[in-house]
Amino acid sequence: MLRQHHRRQNLSLILSTLELAGITCRQAQSEAFGSVVTPRKLTRMMLGGNVPSMFARGAEHAFGLKRGWMDLPNNSPPVLPKRLARPVYAQAFVPEQTSPDPEIAGDVPA
Repeated sequence: MLRQHHRRQNLSLILSTLELAGITCRQAQSEAFGSVVTPRKLTRMMLGGNVPSMFARGAEHAFGLKRGWMDLPNNSPPVLPKRLARPVYAQAFVPEQTSPDPEIAGDVPA
């Protein structure tokens, strides 16, 4: 069925988006969908199982997508909802401030 094919492809797009955001295990991915799916069912759907309408509508809601998005062909991945985005820090490493070595500091005029 063509609708199932589109749903599986769109589910793959959503999972790819989650993986790029660092959400890689099925447990965390299923939690990103809310209470719509279990990790086991998510895996079954990706392996060719039925993607139910109730899941499709729940996924659209969880990711802020337009109703029916899962049933249509899409080429671009969805935008990750803010609730799933991880904070980006401008400075990942802050070097420790140390005082100069007293033996070396003695050679430098004050």
